[in-house]
Amino acid sequence: MKANRFGEKGFKQTVVVAAIAIGASALLFQGFIQAATAEEFKKINTIPTSYANVAASTSKATQSNLPTGYKKANYKIGAIDLEYYRNQTPTSKDITKEAAAEIGARALWEVFGLNLEGQVIEMGYQQPTESLPRSSWYADVLINGKRSYCFSVDSVTGELFDVVHGRTLDKQVSVAFDPVLDKNPQEYVALAKKLAEKYNVVHSQVKSVTYNGQGYSDNDPTISLDIAGENGEIALMTFSRYDKALLGIGYNGSYKPSLEFNEKLQKKLEEKVKELEKSAPPASGNETPFLTPVELD
Repeated sequence: MKANRFGEKGFKQTVVVAAIAIGASALLFQGFIQAATAEEFKKINTIPTSYANVAASTSKATQSNLPTGYKKANYKIGAIDLEYYRNQTPTSKDITKEAAAEIGARALWEVFGLNLEGQVIEMGYQQPTESLPRSSWYADVLINGKRSYCFSVDSVTGELFDVVHGRTLDKQVSVAFDPVLDKNPQEYVALAKKLAEKYNVVHSQVKSVTYNGQGYSDNDPTISLDIAGENGEIALMTFSRYDKALLGIGYNGSYKPSLEFNEKLQKKLEEKVKELEKSAPPASGNETPFLTPVELD
């Protein structure tokens, strides 16, 4: 079974490398809403930002197109009150937090129909990491004082990395793994394809939609699907299994490097297991082998 969890303790962000143990789908919202503390963030190695494979002009052009009917809301911009963010300083190459906030506001309006009039966007600058080798602006969005949405964008190009709606249902709902849905997720495959095309999620024709796994956010059961584009992009869309509501999109800019990083970690882990197997004493008779290979995902 593949699973992903997000939003356990709010929207404060960190990259939890240990998620490798439960497969790629655990990295769904790696870039935006995993339970975080400043101490956890300090454990992440930062690396120089690289834009060798980034089509900056394309992403800027994408962000400059206003969604039909969109009007800029009068929202407030604040700062995320965590030590990690207080210690970060954007460079001269980075767009302003105000510009990043507006990119996110447009995306939230287009995807979720969210009007941010009178609301608050708390921003934080993030250094590049091994799993996301590009610096970014991350935002918690407070609706009537409650963290309900979040997003992140590339701090240099303004490319949208992800948008998420986190919620707590007002009723008791089972978040258990659904074996029937696991065997036949076609209804959600069709829904994901329809919305991926509507919101131009992979910036091209959709080539395929693949079931990724099930999980939950707070008490909201979820299902995730990989969206592959004809242009080579890949994104992840997550829906509620309760009412089929779209809960989040992880775009190519953040999702693809997270998958590549995940694969590297799996390869290293497999190599380590092989080394331990070679060094382990051979089992004899009915003795249990020292190491037994396991399937990670």
